[in-house]
Amino acid sequence: MAFEQSDKVRAFAERQYVAPARREGRKQFSIPVREVWNSLVEREGFPRQNVPQVCNALRSRKFLKPLGLEIEKVEGPPSQTSTTVVFHYRFHRANPDDLTHEVASPATAKKDAQAAVASLRGLLRQELAQYGGGEAFLRWLRTDPERDRR
Repeated sequence: MAFEQSDKVRAFAERQYVAPARREGRKQFSIPVREVWNSLVEREGFPRQNVPQVCNALRSRKFLKPLGLEIEKVEGPPSQTSTTVVFHYRFHRANPDDLTHEVASPATAKKDAQAAVASLRGLLRQELAQYGGGEAFLRWLRTDPERDRR
């Protein structure tokens, strides 16, 4: 049950705070725990005593990593589990799963694709050389070890 509640917190925060900040092109944004907690209590029947769960969900790796977020600072009491806590986040580019920060221009995308193909071509060339060339590689592919043992 607690797991589902944390998922609700993360989904709500993503929908109400992260997605709009990303759409607007902001590099930084904040999430006040009180607003998240109030909304969840009012709209989804979230248990009132689960403020620490809201705080923990908003600082969890399960929330930060997939969304490409880093916590810049946390305002609030030392326990960091209160409705007065405000998390300040920033998007970072180091997350390979987060492709929404930068959309490559067609020219850049073409160059990247050509570089990838050239790299693959080099790998294929090396692999074929190990078999003595393309024809030898094809002969090796066509061999049937079961048939050759008979």
